[in-house]
Amino acid sequence: MSVSAVELAGLAQGPDAVRALGARRGFLGETPANLELRRTLAERPEHFGRIHPIVLGADEVHVPGLAAARGGVSALHVYGVECIDGFQRLCAVADGLDRWGPAHLDRATVRLEIHCGRARNVARDLHDAAYRHVNVPTAQDGLVRCPNIQRLMRSDWEKEGSFSPWRGASAGPSKRLYTMPVVTRGLACLSAGPGPEAAHMAATDEGLEVLWGSVGSALYLEIFHDRMSPLGVVRAVKAYEAARAALRRLPARSRERAGHLISYAPDLVAREACRKILPVAGLHDEQSRFDWQGRIERDLPAETERTAADLVRRYETVHARHGGKHYKGEVERLDIWRAILGEG
Repeated sequence: MSVSAVELAGLAQGPDAVRALGARRGFLGETPANLELRRTLAERPEHFGRIHPIVLGADEVHVPGLAAARGGVSALHVYGVECIDGFQRLCAVADGLDRWGPAHLDRATVRLEIHCGRARNVARDLHDAAYRHVNVPTAQDGLVRCPNIQRLMRSDWEKEGSFSPWRGASAGPSKRLYTMPVVTRGLACLSAGPGPEAAHMAATDEGLEVLWGSVGSALYLEIFHDRMSPLGVVRAVKAYEAARAALRRLPARSRERAGHLISYAPDLVAREACRKILPVAGLHDEQSRFDWQGRIERDLPAETERTAADLVRRYETVHARHGGKHYKGEVERLDIWRAILGEG
C-alpha cells in the first residue's frame, strides 16, 4: 500500500524508538546513505518513497468498519508494530517533520508493507539476510549513463567486434568482446593528455573504480570523450596489448633491481612506447592513413623493449635520489612515474 510519509513520522520519534520498534539497528547518523535520504526528502519529497518500501510487522491490523463497508481503506489500526526494514528512512521522516513540517512530508508517498502472523517471520528472515541476495553496485555500473559511452555503444562495431560497458557481459564465439577494463587501459595508454595520470590510475583495479566513478571529470574526459570511435578503441587495445605482450617476453634478468619497473609499472612502459611511434592525437580518426596495424605489429614490440631499457635506466637515477631497497610500492607511485619521465 502507499501512505503519506506524515502518517509514519511518529513511529521513529524519541530516543527509545529503536527499542520500541524492535529494529535491527539504531539510527546510524550522517552516513552517505542517510544524508542522501535527507536530501531527497528535502528537495524532492515526491521521489523519497519510490525506491524501497518500508516493511513493518504487526501483531494485529484492523480495518475500521466504515472504511471496509465502503470498499476502501482510508485508515488502519496497527497493533504491536515492529520495524523489519526501513528504520533509517523512518528516522529521516521523523527528522523531516521537525525540519519542514507536516505539509512538506505530505508530499512524500511511501510504499508500506505490513506482515502479520507467519508472514511476519518470513519477512523478518528474508530482510535479515537481504545482503546475501544483493549484488553491491560498483562504479562500472554507472558508466552506461555516460553520454559518451552511450554514443560509443551506438556506433557501428560490425567489423571490429563487440563492445560492452557492463559487468558480466559476454559475446558470441566469433566476435572479440571489448570489455571496460581493457578498453579503459588501452585508451588511457594512448590518451592525448600530456601526463601519465590517466594510465597510472587505470593500471590498477582500484584506480579503475575511482576513474569510472568520476564521470565528467577532466581525467575521465581525457579518456572517454565525445570523439571516440570503435576503430580508435580497437587501435588502442591492440597497441596496449602488443606492448604488454612484448614486456612479458623479456628475460627474467631484465626485471631485477631497477628492472622491478617492468614488473610493477608495465603500463608506464606501454604508454611511453606507444607514444613514441603512434600518432595518439589521431587515434579516433577513421580517415587516418597512418599504418596503425603495421606499426603496432611490426615496430611496437621492439620499441617497447628499447623504451623499457631506457625507463629502467632513468629509474635507477631516480631511485638513487630516494635511496634504499627497490620495492613494489615505490615504483607504483605516481610521483615516481613523473620523476622517471622528468616531470617531477
